[in-house]
Amino acid sequence: MSFKELCTELDSEFIRLRADQAELGQQLTERINGVANHVKALDAKVTLLDAKVIVLDERVSALDTKVTALDVKIDTKLEEIDNRFDSMDTKFTTKFNELQGNQNEMMSILIDIQRKVSAN
Repeated sequence: MSFKELCTELDSEFIRLRADQAELGQQLTERINGVANHVKALDAKVTLLDAKVIVLDERVSALDTKVTALDVKIDTKLEEIDNRFDSMDTKFTTKFNELQGNQNEMMSILIDIQRKVSAN
């Protein structure tokens, strides 16, 4: 093999290596671009999900505010009912005691009448 043939063969091999490198570089670039596109798509989805989470968080906060307001109203109503019950219990106890006192007084009167009738 002559020196010229060797140089030509080396030159051809060098050209093939450069072509292979260029092809590998192109494939790598395409893969990187594909990954970048997937990352962009995922980023868009995450951004959309973030927006939805923010909306849901606002709704939960609004519901929490409503529940707190309802709790206050319920507590107020229960307190009113307790007060009414206590008032009714007091009235009942008072009326019951009055009736019992009247009944005792009537019994005393009947006993006095019976004594007078028995004495005559």
